[in-house]
Amino acid sequence: MIWVIGGTKDSRDFLEKFIKYDKDIIVSTATEYGVKLLENLPVKTSSEKMDKEAMLRFIERNKITKVIDTSHPYAFEVSKNAMEVAEEKNIEYFRFEREKVDILPKRYKKFEEIKDLIEYVEKLDGNILVTLGSNNVPLFKDLKNLSNIYFRILSRWEMVKKCEDNNILPKNIIAMQGPFTENMNIAMMEQFNIKYLITKKAGDTGGEREKVHACDKLDVEIIYLEKQEIIYKNCYKDIDILIKNLVQ
Repeated sequence: MIWVIGGTKDSRDFLEKFIKYDKDIIVSTATEYGVKLLENLPVKTSSEKMDKEAMLRFIERNKITKVIDTSHPYAFEVSKNAMEVAEEKNIEYFRFEREKVDILPKRYKKFEEIKDLIEYVEKLDGNILVTLGSNNVPLFKDLKNLSNIYFRILSRWEMVKKCEDNNILPKNIIAMQGPFTENMNIAMMEQFNIKYLITKKAGDTGGEREKVHACDKLDVEIIYLEKQEIIYKNCYKDIDILIKNLVQ
């Protein structure tokens, strides 16, 4: 059986093409929401967060012969563990990595560590829009300027609750499904008088280009949380080429 590490739009795009060649597939996601992205596809699914030991058990239990890693670009530990277990079990590992967006905004700062980013943010005047996802929400809860920080998250109950559990008022929660157009980003930042946007470099799939254009038009500074570098084995940036190598 082929194991696809999913939970992203990339995984959906890959599977829609690959199931024409092979349907003996199980897709793992970290959340139930990730499973819902795969509705109507003829694949088995598993929703659980896995460390390395859990991955080893997963491979044995499902008799995995290949690993296709289409996890999020910032899911460093997931990819690292997947490569290690594939090597230990002597099975093939393939990685799809979305293309980087070759564009930078007029005003930006970059941080490799989230703690350094948080320290910088606490010193800022003006309203801030955070688009890092709900997992990073607790890191902001004790900031003295929390009332000026808005969080754009997926419109799911558990993510809204995480915000509320971390001292974030309803007026500071924007629960919407992205990615967003340039005009939608502009409208949202104008509505909340945003001066700073905190984001990841998530490529075109994650709406990075639209964020940059919107921020440039409004003179908003982008604050990037940099991606931790990892050297992938068998890395592909084109889904069609990846599939060609899988089925040959």
